[in-house]
Amino acid sequence: MTLYVADRIAHDVFGLLFETSPDAAIIVEVSSGRIVSANVRANDMLSLSTDALIGAVFKDFVEDPDRDVTRSGRYEDVVLRGGDGYPVYVTMQVAHVETIEHGALAAYMVRDTSERRLLECEVMAKHSALFTAHAELERAHSQLTETKAELEHRNHEIAMLAWRAAMGELVAGIAHHLNNPVGALASTVRRMNGVTAKLPPESRVDLERLLVRVEQIARRIESNVAAIVSASRANAMDHQGAAPALPPELASVLTTFADRLDDIPTKESV
Repeated sequence: MTLYVADRIAHDVFGLLFETSPDAAIIVEVSSGRIVSANVRANDMLSLSTDALIGAVFKDFVEDPDRDVTRSGRYEDVVLRGGDGYPVYVTMQVAHVETIEHGALAAYMVRDTSERRLLECEVMAKHSALFTAHAELERAHSQLTETKAELEHRNHEIAMLAWRAAMGELVAGIAHHLNNPVGALASTVRRMNGVTAKLPPESRVDLERLLVRVEQIARRIESNVAAIVSASRANAMDHQGAAPALPPELASVLTTFADRLDDIPTKESV
């Protein structure tokens, strides 16, 4: 069919549609499937002249040979092969028209969506990259949270060890200073025993009883101080297994004090 006949079909059947439509318009003879007319926008879209389009089989331009685009309706994501070899992504609206002079014709109104598809692919790629980055960020945040919790736990342990060490040194120092007056008291009691022994029996009965009581108290104080010093040396309770046995009253006080150490706020938690 000549270009003159093609132009007649375009103007006689489709009128101003060819000239005013923003889309590419391609007219196909239903019986043969050949293109009988096309507007300028179709030439630009497929990078082919009108002479190259007229007479060509429209199906040959469809990239997927198994896809049927001959029936009336709307077709999304159709890929056409242009004259330059590059694919053109389009949306097509197909309408069939019966004419007395030209027979059954199919009008393809084709809109180029290549740019939109490219943008969609770019958005998808960016979305995928963003999703991956977000997952990596969540993983790093989780690791940082775990590391922070571990560091806080270790800092607390170190602070408690420092507190216990400092308090141990303090208690040992106090106990050491208590040894001097306790020793002096014991020495005084021994001297008083010697002096009392020289007194008449009737004069020393009550005094000896009192001295025995004072001597018992002095020995008890000496024993307690020695136990405190032994318990505070070299962190015996934390690093050398079982701690030395303390008198019950001292063990109770030490346990209460150690428990309350855990409630003292450290610098990191203030």
